[in-house]
Amino acid sequence: MLVALIYFALILILIYKTNFFGIIKDNDISAKTFTLLFFFKALAIPIFYTVYQHFYGGINNFDSGNFYRNAKTVNEFASTNFLEYLKMMFGLQDDNEGSYVYNTCLIYTNNWDNGQIRDFFYNDNRIVIRIHSLLHFIAFNSYFVHALFNCFLSFIGIVYLYKALKQFFVNKYIWVLLTLCFFPTLWFYTGALLKEGLTLFFLGCGIYQLNKIGLKEYKFTSILFLIFIAFIAFLLKPYILLFSFMCFTLIFKIYYSKKINNKLLVYFTIILVGIISTNVLSLLVKNRSLYTVAISRQRVFADASTGGIFLKNSKKFIRLNYDTSLVKRVPAMPNVYIIKLNVPFKYCELSHIKDTLICYANKDTLTQYDLDFKIAKSGSNVKLPNSFLKLSMFSFYYTLAYPLFFNAKNSLQLIASLENIVIILSLLIVGVGLIKSKKNKFIPVALITVVFFVCYLIGITTPNSGAIVRYRSLVVIFILLSALYYLPIFKKNN
Repeated sequence: MLVALIYFALILILIYKTNFFGIIKDNDISAKTFTLLFFFKALAIPIFYTVYQHFYGGINNFDSGNFYRNAKTVNEFASTNFLEYLKMMFGLQDDNEGSYVYNTCLIYTNNWDNGQIRDFFYNDNRIVIRIHSLLHFIAFNSYFVHALFNCFLSFIGIVYLYKALKQFFVNKYIWVLLTLCFFPTLWFYTGALLKEGLTLFFLGCGIYQLNKIGLKEYKFTSILFLIFIAFIAFLLKPYILLFSFMCFTLIFKIYYSKKINNKLLVYFTIILVGIISTNVLSLLVKNRSLYTVAISRQRVFADASTGGIFLKNSKKFIRLNYDTSLVKRVPAMPNVYIIKLNVPFKYCELSHIKDTLICYANKDTLTQYDLDFKIAKSGSNVKLPNSFLKLSMFSFYYTLAYPLFFNAKNSLQLIASLENIVIILSLLIVGVGLIKSKKNKFIPVALITVVFFVCYLIGITTPNSGAIVRYRSLVVIFILLSALYYLPIFKKNN
């Protein structure tokens, strides 16, 4: 904790004195204001840790703890074989089961290959582990340093997102920053070692570069940086980052064009053609529609949200009840287990991922399996309907309006209820603004389109309200910004 406080003080000083080497400099917001914003934003770090210690028994069995342990393990491999460590950092390693890297390092991790069942995109845990394994050289074995790093990167992303969009919010600049910094769940989850902090960083930087390109104020280095960001987006959270980048490319291109009159029509036409083309490509290449792929991800998530011990090898993915007495750890091989005699379990063969099979009484006590993860049953699961129409309706309900106080089950869901009230009110403000205001309708409608698409995808693939609230936090802020666009704050100065 002490080393994290030292780093925290150093960051605050650098923001106040130099705008962190000019990275977050802005003509309308002072360095003092940025310093105060980050000070209060960083309070999410101890609050997140305390909440998980008090309500969930600590971070160790959750993503934040897993990422920390895995990053530490990979970092320690550098002292064993630095050349192989460097190869891991650039994705050049041989990490197949039985390889030197696997037996020496990766067998001691449980998140490196988590999500091995892939549909369209590469495993998105490795980029987080790689980045934090590098950070661990200066983290002095402190989880809080890692969390601070993530929090600060998210803050930089917020600043660049603000810079990209501030032109649409004249004299409302501080309100934009307050919305981006302190939307409750986004503030909360970017105070931990999770993907959200890094994702927000790349989201903000990418949209900022796209705006510069739209304004034709870019340099060749801007193009190179944008290509790098797009590559990272493909690895990290592609369903949010890649789609957002495509949308904002269109938004800025259409908005700055003097030749396009009906901007909304052109925008929605291109989006629709893009979705249809992608679906056709999926049918041709994968022999599955985008909807079928989404439903398969829903089934995998549903299995995880019901809790259990999840094992895997090169042929099978197995789920057992959440009971450690059902398995036995292989001596001297951490995270490697055998299943005990007569234990029932569900499984699927990786060659037929859609088919869930049941073994009612295990007879194979020799085959070894890697521990993918283990987790107790979630208390916030939701039941999603099977029909396309009902599922589509419920996807928006669960991502934008659930829970709402009366059906909240715990204190975190009460906070989510408050958020949902704000989201609903914001949508009402936007609706009234679209009808009554004479302001340009293109920007708020385009922003909400990004939100609705991502929320639809989250809603049909994630049968757990806690995960939904976390995943949506990166995009629902655009609904609040759309409402802010119409709110008459400081109208006399506009």
